[in-house]
Amino acid sequence: MKIFLDIDGVMVHANPQKRVEFDVDGFYKFNNSAIETLNAFLFSHCHSEVILSTSHRFRFNTKQWKKIFLSRGISIDKVSIINLPLEQKCTRKTEIITWIEKRKLNYNDIIIIDDDKSLNGLPPNLKQKLVLTNPYTGLNTDSGLDKVERELTHI
Repeated sequence: MKIFLDIDGVMVHANPQKRVEFDVDGFYKFNNSAIETLNAFLFSHCHSEVILSTSHRFRFNTKQWKKIFLSRGISIDKVSIINLPLEQKCTRKTEIITWIEKRKLNYNDIIIIDDDKSLNGLPPNLKQKLVLTNPYTGLNTDSGLDKVERELTHI
């Protein structure tokens, strides 16, 4: 399973009225509900790869990202980074589709967890794999990950 993952609005709230907390390593502290929800999904999908689509993706290398997730209680088999330069000014939708097409990834093996509304324009076969979070609350049990997971079992 390939999981395209955003951070702001997914693992951390993006509510401008609320302060974001930092962890001891200097990066954002993840929401507990986001950690629990992602862990439950990862537990049921062994050998998953998290592909960071977040704008923070270049702040750390993949080893550092793995350590960040692990220190927050999330064990990930493999971490990758969409390495398209941010200065290209592409939408998140374009970045993800370009990454998928360049690597000839199977749409049936993909899930996208993000709060970016441009992803509503994904092709239908990818949009059904989208968990579009509420940026003010982030990933939680109400985000629809369970619905997408049920769709995956019917493929």
